[in-house]
Amino acid sequence: MVKLKKKVELEEISAASMSDIAFLLLVFFMVTAVFFVKEGLNIQLPRKNVPPTKVLRTDVFEINVKGDSVTLRNTAVGTKYYKSLKEFRTELDKIEIPELQNKIAIISTSGETLYGNMLDALSVVQLRGFTQVNVRKSK
Repeated sequence: MVKLKKKVELEEISAASMSDIAFLLLVFFMVTAVFFVKEGLNIQLPRKNVPPTKVLRTDVFEINVKGDSVTLRNTAVGTKYYKSLKEFRTELDKIEIPELQNKIAIISTSGETLYGNMLDALSVVQLRGFTQVNVRKSK
């Protein structure tokens, strides 16, 4: 008598749960990952639906950053030109400004000004004590 061997079927591994495992691994790595938080600009935006307020011209300090040079314009101080941001930083500390918390600094930049120079001017103004700062692109 001839014996026939039965073909043994190999069982397949089901891939149906593979997506569940991938999803759980993704969630695990997202929860345990460390994200680097870069500090941005510390700016307080105006409130919604607040009417504009009138400001005295003597309370406004216009700071124009063009390339590396800076021009400071105010009716009480006059117009001053600085060749570098470093010179502007040292001279701004020397200027006596009464009631500084009520003063407004408007920083305007031209198209040729580097972003880092605008940020340097902004940080100099904030370190000096100006609480109301406006940044705009000059015409």
